[in-house]
Parts: sequence; C-alpha cells; structure tokens
Amino acid sequence: MCAQIDRDTSGFTRASHQSQALCLGCLGVGGMLAPIAVYGWESPIPIAFGWAAAAAGAHAFWKARENWRAHRRELAGGLLIDGHPAALDLSDVPPMFLQHGELHKDLRRLLDVAAAKFPEKLVLDTDQVEFEDDGKGGRKLVSWGFRCLESGFITDSGMHERLHRTFTKALGGIWAPSSDPREDTFGGSRKSSIPKLIFPPAWRVASTVEEAKRAYTGWEFKVGVAAGGELGVCLEKMAHVKVIGETGSGKSVAVRSWLEQFRAMLWMLILADGKGADYAGYFAPQMGDHGLPVPGTVAVGLGSSAKGMSYVGAVVLAYQIMQERQEGSLEGKIKDPENWNSFIPVLLVMDEIKGMREKWKNNLSKADAKAIESMVTEITALGRELRVHVMLISQDARDQSIPGVWNSNLPLTISLGKPSDMTMDKAFEESAVPKVRMVRESMDPKIKGRCLIASVDPVTGAADATEYQGYLGYSPGESWDNAKLPPEAKQKWPQFKEQVSDRVPRMYSRQWFRIDEKSELQQALEKKGEPDRGYIDFDMFTVEEIKRMERVPLDMRGADGVIVPDPAMAKYDPSSREYVCLPPPSSSGKKIIGEL
Repeated sequence: MCAQIDRDTSGFTRASHQSQALCLGCLGVGGMLAPIAVYGWESPIPIAFGWAAAAAGAHAFWKARENWRAHRRELAGGLLIDGHPAALDLSDVPPMFLQHGELHKDLRRLLDVAAAKFPEKLVLDTDQVEFEDDGKGGRKLVSWGFRCLESGFITDSGMHERLHRTFTKALGGIWAPSSDPREDTFGGSRKSSIPKLIFPPAWRVASTVEEAKRAYTGWEFKVGVAAGGELGVCLEKMAHVKVIGETGSGKSVAVRSWLEQFRAMLWMLILADGKGADYAGYFAPQMGDHGLPVPGTVAVGLGSSAKGMSYVGAVVLAYQIMQERQEGSLEGKIKDPENWNSFIPVLLVMDEIKGMREKWKNNLSKADAKAIESMVTEITALGRELRVHVMLISQDARDQSIPGVWNSNLPLTISLGKPSDMTMDKAFEESAVPKVRMVRESMDPKIKGRCLIASVDPVTGAADATEYQGYLGYSPGESWDNAKLPPEAKQKWPQFKEQVSDRVPRMYSRQWFRIDEKSELQQALEKKGEPDRGYIDFDMFTVEEIKRMERVPLDMRGADGVIVPDPAMAKYDPSSREYVCLPPPSSSGKKIIGEL
C-alpha cells in the first residue's frame, strides 16, 4: 500500500498505525497473562474467561504486528506487499504505475521477487521509479529502487551484490546499479548517461620543466567519461596502473590517448613494447625535426627479438633513474623537506607483458628472469615518492602474466571492455570484486570503447568501481582518413593534433646505454670459433650486464638552443644507422616463406 502519514487522535480507528500497534500490544499482553491471574480457581467460569482473554490477547498481538509493519512502511515510504502480491490495493497505487488498469508488469515482477526473496525487508521506493515511452503505445521501466526497512541491510557488500543480482536477473536486460548505504536504498537504471563515442578535449600543454614539476601535484590523466563526467586518475595517489585488454578491446587506442596527456604535461616517457608496432608513432623519426621522435619519448625498448633484451633495457633505464633519485633522497629531505622530491615525472609503459614473460621464461636463465621481476617490484614499491610510475598492460591477468608481488603494488586496475570471468577472478583486489561484479553486469559488450576502472584507496582501503567510455583520441602517426573510424574523427583529430600533439615542446634528451664491449657470452662464443657477427648483439647481454652499463644522453642543444641528435653519441643511438648493436643488412633480405 502507498504510505500516507496523517496524525489524528480523535479515536482509535483514526490513530496512527504506531499508536494502534502499541495499544493492541498492551491489550495483547494483558489478555495473555489472564490465565495466570485465574490459576488455582476451582470454578470453571473464571478459568474459561482467562483462556478466552488469552485468545483475544493473541489476536490483539497479531493485529499489533500488522499495525507495526504498516508503521514501518509509513516511515520508509513506497509500496510493500502484505502476503501475496495480489493483495495490493490498486486504489492506493499512483496512476503512473498502472497500465491497462493493472500494476505495470515490471513493477509487479519487482514486488513478486521482493515478497518471495526478501519478505518484510523492502519497500519499493516510488521516488526512484521512472518510465519511458516504449515506442509501441506503452511504457517501459527505466529506473527502479527499493528502500530497506532494516537499517544497515545493504552495508554488507555481499548482500548488496545479492540484491542487485536477484532483481536484475528477474527483470532481464542490463541495469546499472545504484545504492546509498547511508540511506538504506538501492536500485537499478538503464538510462545510461555515458556517451557511446567521445573524443578527448584539447588538453593543456605545459611549456617549461618547472611547470611540469609543479603540475604533477594533484594532476589527473583522464581515462574517459563516466556517468558523472570526466574520470581521472591521480598517479600521485594511485602510483601505478594495471591495464587488462583482451584481443579486440582497443587497447592500443586507449593507451595512446592517455600518452598524449602525459606528453602534454611534459612527463618523460619510457616505452617498452612487446610487438613494436603499437607505439611506432612515438619513436618513428620526424623528418621535420632532425629525425628525432616526438617530444617526450626518452627511450624505447622493443621486445621483438628472441630474448627481448631491448625491452629489458627500457626497464633497466627506468630502474636506474629511480635509483639515482633514491640515492640523493636522504640529503634532499634534510636540505629541503618540502620540495626534496620535485623531480620530473617519469612513466614506464610495459606493454604485452604476458608475451614478454613467456619469452623470458623460455629463453632466459632463471637468474635473469628473477632480476627483471625484482626490478619491476622495486619500482612499483618505491617509485611513487620518486615520481617513477609504471603502466603495466596485459591481455590477461593470469599469475603467469602478472606476478602476485606486482599485483600487491598495483591498487588500480582498468579493464578495457567488459571483464571476462578470468579477469574478474585475477585482476581486481578482493575488496573491490563485489562492486566490480555489479558494474560488469550492467555493461553492454556491444558498445566499443566501454571500460571499467576499479581501485582500492591505499590509505582508507575503500574500494570503488566505475564504468566509463574511453576516448577515441588522435596520437602521433595516426591518420583520420581511415574507413574504420567514425566520420567525426576527420573533424576532431586534426584539431587535436594542431592544438595539443604538435604543440608539445621538446625538453629532454633521449637516453640509452654506453655499449663499448660485447657481452661475455658473445665474446666466449667467438673465442670458441664462432664467426664475428659484425655487431654487438644486445640480445646476448644478461640483465646484470645491462644494469652495470652507463646511461648516456643521445641528444644535445645546438648553437641555436634547439635539441638535436648528438653526432658523438650516434653509435649508442638505437635509431641511428651507426648503432653498434644494429645487425648488418642482409644482401638478399629475409624472404617470408610463401613468397615467390
């Protein structure tokens, strides 16, 4: 019945349900105590009267219970079924909830389930119920909610998940969950306010290194747009990011849209790419800029070789930067406690980590594989304070792909696309799983670019999960003349390129290693009679050998102040034809099997 509270003390029948319940309860107690009062009497008349009074008292108690339940409904407001849903008095139901003279079938279904699964626990919150035209002359339910009669009923995440799962399965379709444990309300909506296509705005572009250092504090990179607007991640708080993107999830597009924000804020980018194609626009030479890659790219390590040691080199480079900063941290804290760690922020991107770990397992010694794992563990554990951050990207979250010791230092996870069951089991912190599960149930897998972000606050331990639409953004080297792109890209991408990508100033030299000697393995093989390869094979170095190498700048400032490649460092430059680790070109070239 629909609740209406009107206080009237002119008579018992006009009194509130609360007053009637208290009155009937007192009468019930008195009646049920009557047999005690006549105990021991020899006459049957008082005894019969006592038991009759007890029966009347029991009836009064039953009526008191009914009135108390009605009182609870009045306090909560909404619709509640007494017994079977058919008992609902339609005269008390707002006309907007009726269809063809009957309660709307979806509301009837909600009340049926509430009465059967959670008796006397829930009332339908009429303020949360909304309908829309179904295009067929009727109306469809697009929003619903319940108010809990028992305070704290949904504070337990397990109960919250059970409620949402029960009612969404009963209604069918995709429903986004909503809840307010403080108000004891929960519900669902299919009125998604998340756009299905979103292009990034023109991000602010920093102009000096000092501005980049200052802007680090509190800055967020935006992953996309959620129901509440732009959704951002502050790496000062959530130091490292784990990204799970299965095949076809748009992983590369998403990550590149983020990298443009880091470039705009003058972060140093160290890119470790397992395939070598995903970030080609970030290390390809720019003919109009002295053959340098786009500003912001400090180092690139590709994992396409047999052992992927160039990829490892990028990790070592980030590790060395962190170590250098750590070595001077104590003295810095003493001299300047407020600004001791005002470093240029660094982002190490480790893409295709699943394939790389499999490659290292099969081709490296256990000591080398362990050394790589140890470096990443140290960076994820210590990097936040030293402004060295990691973005770990994998096709899945299996233990073989992402070790547990790394996971423990990755409080934030992004799933590109609707998370699979395996991703649910492995990718997210245990305390975040109930919320992630509810959000996942509401995600439409047919919408390209739809993602989920979940995190656990490292200070408070509070878990959160949010669905959002990722940006379809321009990145260096991409073309908007692509039939696979929506037509809007031809307008949005050129604007973004002009206003953001092309305006990022070059502030940093590229870096790599001083490689003057062959690895111990290569030297040993040549001593045993193996012919000289004609170059230093970087893949033959051990992790420890790379860690001992000196890091060197590859660029310099010319007489006009412009950063240009340093000719003296060309032999250490992986993008130079003079690179000491560049294999000599084959006279015939490698022919692909199947070519004629």
